[in-house]
Amino acid sequence: MSQAKASAALLEQLGKSLASEGQSIAAKVKGVIVFKIDEAEWTLDLRLDNEGERLYQGPPKDDLKADLTLTLSDTNFVALVMGKLNPQQAFLMRKLKIQGSMGMAMKLQPILDAAQPQSKL
Repeated sequence: MSQAKASAALLEQLGKSLASEGQSIAAKVKGVIVFKIDEAEWTLDLRLDNEGERLYQGPPKDDLKADLTLTLSDTNFVALVMGKLNPQQAFLMRKLKIQGSMGMAMKLQPILDAAQPQSKL
């Protein structure tokens, strides 16, 4: 599986998790996050009043502004989600660029956890 497909699959898993846990994750984050993964851009809308689509490919819709923008490679996104790369270390090693709310960046863990593949037991 190529890395581009790997990150897309992880984002798809995040979308599935948001369908069931979206409100509880939104309560922790309360904002709009844009992931720029290589050439792809994904918007994660975790505003408490959002009752529509929480994750979609592309820039924020309807004059929505990102509270946090994360720029990284496919490889580093996969490593973050799989727990092989710590977000703070990734930032310090310049593998992750952060624009916007550092406070929101500190709340990334529930999002990364929700994107992890579920075991098929």
